[in-house]
Parts: sequence; structure tokens; C-alpha cells
Amino acid sequence: MKEVAIDNKIIKKIFSLFSFEIRLLISLLYLGIIVLLSLLPIDDFPKVPLFPGADKLIHMMMYFLFSLLVLWTFHVKTNIERWKLYLFIIGWGVFMEFLQITMRLGRHFSLLDICANISGVLIGIALYKFVINKLKI
Repeated sequence: MKEVAIDNKIIKKIFSLFSFEIRLLISLLYLGIIVLLSLLPIDDFPKVPLFPGADKLIHMMMYFLFSLLVLWTFHVKTNIERWKLYLFIIGWGVFMEFLQITMRLGRHFSLLDICANISGVLIGIALYKFVINKLKI
């Protein structure tokens, strides 16, 4: 199978299409959405029938996208800086679960939610690293 050559200059332009400030704003808005969805009382959500375990998939997808946004926003080159970002993203998912029990708004702490959050983060990190390495950005 023939591989298509991609000009790194074009990819780098696409990758950095938005300024840091715009990327930060997008990440912060998404973080706000995560906070709202994590802390609003469950009774405030519409009753939509979902398959069993759908909430875990939702957690995973939310944190998958969050990890991609944070890594894109703060695109760092050193391992130490990357690990700080990884720990922040994972820590945020754990923090949200602990906030749910301390705020007493009808939400519940769940280890499975934490596992789903972390799974989404790890998949996001893996995809981001793959793309960055493949495109040599």
C-alpha cells in the first residue's frame, strides 16, 4: 500500500491554525461544560433511555476530548511538561468525582466513573502522541 506524503509545513499550519489564546478559550469552555455536566443534579437532565453502561462511555468520550484539547492547547515538547499535563487531566477527572460527593447535589461518587475518565484520557494521550509522532510536529 502506497503511503501519501504530507507536507509537514501544511500540517503544522493546520495544527497551529488557532492562536494559543483561542485554543485556551476553547479548552476552558469545554472544561466548563465538563464541570456543569458533572455537578448538575441528575434530576436536571432529560430522561433519555440509554443502553446499560452508556454513562461510562459518555465519561470516556468527554475526557478523551478533554485530553486532546489540553494537549493541543499546551503542545509541549519535554517529557516532564507532558507528564504534568497528563496528571492534571487525570486529576481533574478524579477531582470531579470527589466534588460530586462533597457538594451533595444528588450526584454520586463512582470508581467506575473515575476508571472511565482515566480510560478516555489514556486513549486521548495515545492518539495525540501517535499523530504528533507520525506528523513529526
